[in-house]
Amino acid sequence: MILGVGIDICQNNRIKIEMASRILNGEEKLIFDSFSREERKIEYLSGRFAVKEALIKAFSQANREIFMRDITILNDELNRPFLAKPIFQDIKIHLSISHETEYTIGFAIMETKR
Repeated sequence: MILGVGIDICQNNRIKIEMASRILNGEEKLIFDSFSREERKIEYLSGRFAVKEALIKAFSQANREIFMRDITILNDELNRPFLAKPIFQDIKIHLSISHETEYTIGFAIMETKR
């Protein structure tokens, strides 16, 4: 059963490198720091921002509260984003991030585990 759905769109030129400490946590920050190009850093930050905002919206629909820095989003071997440290054990999360030149979108579906 679906408990919550969240979506967020981010205008990439509004994301600044200095925002990394407010958006990313430890593991994500290591990945971010490994990128040499500023454009790639902005793309990564905007994706993490959008999908974390989408998750926060999905969780709020189920009357659960989470905060951006409590969320760790990594990528699997096929480069798909996933919630690395499940916050609630009884919930399954589906994530998607999509990038374009000017915008990034994050999408989250939260459902009960069966």
